[in-house]
Amino acid sequence: VTDNNDGTYLVFVTPQQSGRYKLSITIHGQDIQGSPFDLSVVPQRDYTKRKDPVQTITGISSPMYIAFSDKGDVFVTSYDDNCIHVYDSNGKKKTTIGSKGSGELQFEDPRGITIIGEIAYIAEYNGHRIHKLTTGGKFLGTFGEK
Repeated sequence: VTDNNDGTYLVFVTPQQSGRYKLSITIHGQDIQGSPFDLSVVPQRDYTKRKDPVQTITGISSPMYIAFSDKGDVFVTSYDDNCIHVYDSNGKKKTTIGSKGSGELQFEDPRGITIIGEIAYIAEYNGHRIHKLTTGGKFLGTFGEK
């Protein structure tokens, strides 16, 4: 635990095995707000060992970032198309999630993406929101604003 000297703390945890955990954090004998926290630990994947591309994916207008699901699917954000392109581990297109706009499953320049378990988080550049959806494309919510 590192004290940031501004009322916040930085906590590092190194789990020894994958699984679901509850993390309780106390400072000076007091539980912090929200504690205990639910943690889902998945095995680390080492993509650096790949020397050649397994598959080249073409036809994406303005790809920005990629993320991999636990099932091996590839999620690619496209800021010109305002959507997320989803491919299987062999590079075959599975689906496209979203369109341009400010509603559910609508994006304004999606950029960053991360996947934790079965949940994808997508950051918008112009929309100033974070989208939360399942890796199957079901809308779970957004947060943030300009």
